[in-house]
Amino acid sequence: MIKTVWVSLIISFLPVVCFSFLPSLIYGSAWVNSLYAGIFVFFFPVTLAYLVVTTKLYDIDLVLRRILLTSLIAVIPSGLFVGIVKVFVSTEAPIERLLVLFILFVAILTLVFYSLENMFAKLEPIIFPRKYYLQSALKNIAKNLGTITSLREYKEIVLVDIVNTLQIYGVAIAFKYKDSIEIISEGSIDVNEVERYLGSEEGLHPFLSFYEINRQEEYTSYFVLTEKKTTALLGAEEKQWLQLITTYLAVSLENVHLIRKLTMKLEELASQIPNEQAGNDFIWFRKLMFELQEKERVRIATDLHDTTMQDLFFLKERLHLLLEKYAFTKPDQTQMFSIIDYIDIINSNLRQSCFELHPYLIKEIGLVRTIEQLVELEAAIAPFEINFDATCLNVIELRDLETKRHVFRMVQELINNAKKHSAANVVQIQLTDRSNNLQLSYLDDGIGFETNLALVKEIGSSGTGIEQIKSRILSLNGKYELITSKGKGMKLNVSIPMKEGLSA
Repeated sequence: MIKTVWVSLIISFLPVVCFSFLPSLIYGSAWVNSLYAGIFVFFFPVTLAYLVVTTKLYDIDLVLRRILLTSLIAVIPSGLFVGIVKVFVSTEAPIERLLVLFILFVAILTLVFYSLENMFAKLEPIIFPRKYYLQSALKNIAKNLGTITSLREYKEIVLVDIVNTLQIYGVAIAFKYKDSIEIISEGSIDVNEVERYLGSEEGLHPFLSFYEINRQEEYTSYFVLTEKKTTALLGAEEKQWLQLITTYLAVSLENVHLIRKLTMKLEELASQIPNEQAGNDFIWFRKLMFELQEKERVRIATDLHDTTMQDLFFLKERLHLLLEKYAFTKPDQTQMFSIIDYIDIINSNLRQSCFELHPYLIKEIGLVRTIEQLVELEAAIAPFEINFDATCLNVIELRDLETKRHVFRMVQELINNAKKHSAANVVQIQLTDRSNNLQLSYLDDGIGFETNLALVKEIGSSGTGIEQIKSRILSLNGKYELITSKGKGMKLNVSIPMKEGLSA
């Protein structure tokens, strides 16, 4: 559209400038008579008129409808005013003059009403502040609902705005399944009381308001609100706003539920692909599932780091301040220091969980050193000895980040499987690069298993450990050799053709 306006502007004035103005300025006479060259000037207003009529430049039909509406409203008071003039001022006035007076009053009142409408629209935040605030909050929430893909995102994106908008103590969204209840809350609200009430299905709650969002065969969702921070009850506008939010949430929650259900089904399908040949046809599918898993792990790790770990840090600082401020007895001081030490243990465990969920160090210090840190952490709690050896470090670290992340997850899964099932005394892991192929070798002296036994798949899980590792190998176009039997440990050799990429 902007290009069209500029082109029309150039076409309108270029002939006059080039063939009349400049020649007259330079040579003393115009090449083309300015009367004829000036005809092109009309091209610009004609183009603007076309853009306006076709609503490409301005929504003219909306303006015309508003003018027509205000004109119809102005007809009645204008008719009454002209009638009063006819009866009391000039009884012998000709009909033509009265008609002109009527049209003049309609035009004036139309202009006044149209101006008042625009003025009230601009002054709405001042004249109707609560209504304007609710409408703005509704628009913001409706916009944010379109970006939500998981239930946890409702807390930061929707519930915070609801608490601030309605000025209530807290709010929650509760999902009542056949045998469980899931609750997402924000603010000061008793989650245990919400769960107890939904489980007992009593009458009206004394201080909580329950609004049913939607009812499905698998679950029923509720909107739970506490009392307002002021003594006032929810007004009519706030109740209407709440009904609109509930309607929006019904659609959004159903979409998120379908996304969660579809993801679970896809993960189940990914773990049940029967063989490697069939798996090659589903490489794109495997990659998609691993991306979804990695994204969810990063989100959980971020939540733990930004919320729980920070809360523990502030709790520890508060306890230190209390120890400095008040004179505790010796036994009380010992107990306080024990609590602080226990907080450090919890923090350390959470830090390890964050590292396992999101191995950010791969990008900072490389794959080999990240695996070494993992082995060091696991060696302290594993019931067996772990030996890790890596060669060709420079070649390995030149590979792409995606492959490094998959290799780390394979090592992580192998160690977890060994802790759960192997009953091994020694676990050996080797990583090297041969002929542009990444070689990962795993060996333990555990009890092993029969490879022909059917592996149990749980709905919603990412597959059993070995099946998950196989999926990762196939998604990287790799090959593997699994050697195991009952009572003879397990050996796994993995070969992954590496694609060149930027160093992580």
